[in-house]
Amino acid sequence: MSTTKAPARAGVQRQWWIVAQREIAERLRDKGFVFSTVFLLVVVLAATFLPGLLSGGTDRYAVAVTAETAPLVATAQPAEQDVEVTLRTVADAPAAEALVRSGDVDAAVLPGAGGRLQVVGESSVPGGLTEVLDARATSAQVLAGFSALGVDGADAARVLGTPPPAQRLLDPDAVDPTTVTLLGLAFSVLFFQIVLIFGYAIAQSVVQEKQTRVIELLVTTVPVRQLLIGKILGNGLLALAQLALLVLAGFAGLFIAQRDLLASLPSVPVAALWFVVFFVLGFAMLSCLWAAAGAMASRLEDLQSTATPVQMLVMLPFFASFFANDPGTVQTVLSYVPLSSPMVMPRRVLAGDVALWEPLLSLLVIAATALVLVAVARRLYENSLLQTSRSLSLRAAWRRAA
Repeated sequence: MSTTKAPARAGVQRQWWIVAQREIAERLRDKGFVFSTVFLLVVVLAATFLPGLLSGGTDRYAVAVTAETAPLVATAQPAEQDVEVTLRTVADAPAAEALVRSGDVDAAVLPGAGGRLQVVGESSVPGGLTEVLDARATSAQVLAGFSALGVDGADAARVLGTPPPAQRLLDPDAVDPTTVTLLGLAFSVLFFQIVLIFGYAIAQSVVQEKQTRVIELLVTTVPVRQLLIGKILGNGLLALAQLALLVLAGFAGLFIAQRDLLASLPSVPVAALWFVVFFVLGFAMLSCLWAAAGAMASRLEDLQSTATPVQMLVMLPFFASFFANDPGTVQTVLSYVPLSSPMVMPRRVLAGDVALWEPLLSLLVIAATALVLVAVARRLYENSLLQTSRSLSLRAAWRRAA
């Protein structure tokens, strides 16, 4: 007799996996899910490639000069990098100004009052070009002054060519604060977007099954608890896969486009790994609440009202993490608050100002909170799932007998 019950129990236990597979298949057929994945992937790759493309390459400028000013800006300086200046010698100042007005050159270098040079532009002069012309003209005029005083030109050039002070870093592995802020915001946005997208998808799936009365057929073959587990697991696996894809795409983009930047940020892989771990627990903590919000609604039109409390639990910590950019008491506290720690603690790990026990403690707090929220959400879900005639308030869903 026990041999007949064991396969039956095994079949019941595997029903959650059948539900999970069904959720995965439906989501993969959803054009909105495919579009959001492609869109986020494009955003991540653009964020890694565009800075290098916009800042890379050589800046090329054309400058009009006269016979008098050409020698003063003809010699490139050692400090010039990724800048190429082409000089166009013209007969006089009016001819140079005509080229500036027509846009054929970026600027003109002309004689000014009292022997001082003028850099002439139309509405403005590019900042990079101004620095180059200032350095060239200053060096040429200083050399001319030394020569007028009888100083040998080679000696003067050697003095002016004295290298700048060497740079020594006390903490070369420290991450730039701006980089920490930007990557921290990226962690927050990813967590917020994925949890919101997949959470709302879970709620919609539940309420659609209620509205079409499919749920009444499902619960005759699948226990309600197994149905809940399957929905959470199926969407959770897809969310984790999407997150892993985006993180790997980001690393690949940095490796190809900004390898030096990636090499200078040794804490990024560790912070990304912690972010994935925090994401898994954070998603598990909130996804059951999304399912409960869907179960409490009877129609898709009612979902917005029942899902609003869950949306607030996602949005408020997200905005709080935005304002906790700088290290301090607020950021430290938020890194232990269960709803905000998945977004804030990886940022602190990235900055390198946490001990190993801190993210572990934060994970324990999330896990404990998840146990409570899952128990609450499960009761709301089980009590509301078969109530298809009307939407339930939170109090009614909690009190209704299962």
